[in-house]
Amino acid sequence: MYTNFYTSTQIHQNPSLGGRLEENQREPTRSLLLAKLPSEIIHVIISHLSAPDLACVGATCRALAEHASNDLLWANLINARLPHRIKTPGIFKTFRRLFLAYYPCWFLPEHKIWFADNEPTGSLILTRYDNRRGVIEGYEIVAERGSSQFHFWKAEPTVLVQAFDPKVRLSLDEPALFLKDPDPSSKSAPIQHLSRTNDWKLPLAHEANRIYKPLLLCSAISDQQESITDPGQYWPPPTVPSKTHTLRSGEDSQQQLVGKLSDMSEEFFRLDRLQNYRTLFADGNGKYIQTYSALDPESYTPTKEKPYQGLWVGDYSTHGCEFILVLQNREQDDIQREGWNIETNNHDGTIESDIRETIGQQGQLQGIKLTGDMNVPRGQYSWVSEDIGPAGLVGVAVDEPFTGARMVRCKGHVAGIGFQDDIFIDSQLILISTDLMAHYWKEMGHISYFRRVDIDALLQT
Repeated sequence: MYTNFYTSTQIHQNPSLGGRLEENQREPTRSLLLAKLPSEIIHVIISHLSAPDLACVGATCRALAEHASNDLLWANLINARLPHRIKTPGIFKTFRRLFLAYYPCWFLPEHKIWFADNEPTGSLILTRYDNRRGVIEGYEIVAERGSSQFHFWKAEPTVLVQAFDPKVRLSLDEPALFLKDPDPSSKSAPIQHLSRTNDWKLPLAHEANRIYKPLLLCSAISDQQESITDPGQYWPPPTVPSKTHTLRSGEDSQQQLVGKLSDMSEEFFRLDRLQNYRTLFADGNGKYIQTYSALDPESYTPTKEKPYQGLWVGDYSTHGCEFILVLQNREQDDIQREGWNIETNNHDGTIESDIRETIGQQGQLQGIKLTGDMNVPRGQYSWVSEDIGPAGLVGVAVDEPFTGARMVRCKGHVAGIGFQDDIFIDSQLILISTDLMAHYWKEMGHISYFRRVDIDALLQT
């Protein structure tokens, strides 16, 4: 049983989003031209409005209030935020009532994939709306390696190939966040008072222990702030594509908390967790604040031109499974890193001139850690292949288990404990398919696998 996130807040009725208006406020002193239009035209016009604008239209007069209450309009507003359309409001009486129940938090299921800044491991969560239960929930994405079998590579008998059949799942026993309306059967919905964001309480699964996670909404930093801010102080890191950033947790980040909707960014939120046995890095007050950023779908959605792009899980030996974002850049982007110089035009004669390159076998591949470890933390490059096209091609594997796979030059990122003395070393990327690849750590005599994560399957879990 979960306590809803409204109970500890100051609740007020917002006229623009469902609050009751006095009778003399409903009838204007003069008629509106909009209200005199045919119903079909009115419906088309107001179907393009945002929720606040739609509510304002409904507050002008009785005729427009009836149009603005059309449940199909509110159903469309909700479905525009969900990956899969819902046909009924579920446990709520109307779509309008459902929309108001979780306003302004519909951006949570819309963006789906979020990654956190906690060091050094980070975390990855999936958020969704469950229409059967009428809740917005978020769960950490975790993976177990599976088989521990290994064999030696026939092409290089001293090279160890580690089997990798990971089980990727949601950690359903402990939600990262959980939003629940206190009374779905009521006619009116409580609206959060955004000036009291510190009071938003989201309970952990172990409610009996009365451990809470306040949800904090954030604003983005301005372009001017971003230009003068140390990149290590904002989130997401520069390695991950994002149109905007916010400050990470700290004294300066308090100004990024919002007091009104116009300041809110739908790209970020924070969870303020009380310290527990799983918390390794906490401040002196026993609090553990994580800043989450949405992962842009364009960065993990594969296309014909970028078939390798996506969310992947990799085998990191003693560190276990880690999640990476694979970016495929068709143009050669300069990666500014001191002391790192990769040759991209070195043809060593092993490349057959008659190898035909397909449209997706071009450009640069970057593996960026969304979760990390004590050596190479989250937000850092795991590996980079400057060119998977002809300039970077080493050859085509002829021995099992990689027969027919393209092998391209790569640089693997290694470091000591605490990310000390990090360097990039020569390696090779084995492109088995657009859902499976392997990384050949030449100096270590080891090959590890990466598999694509099926996000749609996780949503249906």
